[in-house]
Amino acid sequence: MEEKLKKSALVDALLFTAFSCVNVMAAETVPANSQIYKEAKSLSKVPANSKVFTGKAEVIPMSQQVPGMPVHNGIVIFEPGARTFWHIHPAGQFFTVLRGEGRTGVYGEKARVVKPGDVVICPAGVKHFHGAGPDTQMVQMTVTGDHPEGKGVTWLEEVTDEQYNKIEK
Repeated sequence: MEEKLKKSALVDALLFTAFSCVNVMAAETVPANSQIYKEAKSLSKVPANSKVFTGKAEVIPMSQQVPGMPVHNGIVIFEPGARTFWHIHPAGQFFTVLRGEGRTGVYGEKARVVKPGDVVICPAGVKHFHGAGPDTQMVQMTVTGDHPEGKGVTWLEEVTDEQYNKIEK
């Protein structure tokens, strides 16, 4: 019971942190010795690109190209069964599961089930996917490295149902 409460508190803390993060657009600058603060209600959801996602998902961009920070981050809300296509991040990515249950996989291997509090680290150049479980929504917060040439992700082919359903036990 205590472990469940700790995990719930961790998830709530992660959600609070995620939704309290700044949504800094490329045109904005951070004043010296200061911060940019935006309220959670100012963050907007955009539908995920159906050309690189299977199923319904929404993205909440949190930050893009903050000066001095070679990363950008966001929250992705995957509806049951939704997932990314296979993709590669030239500078790597990690994500934390905030709510729900999901799946992630490396090309050629069985997928893994991921749950709230789990962290997935995907080094540069690793072909992978992530998304919700077949019957549950998954919310994740991603941090993606910015590649010097400006391309944070290379999208590849769709993840087949067979690949998605082949789970490591």
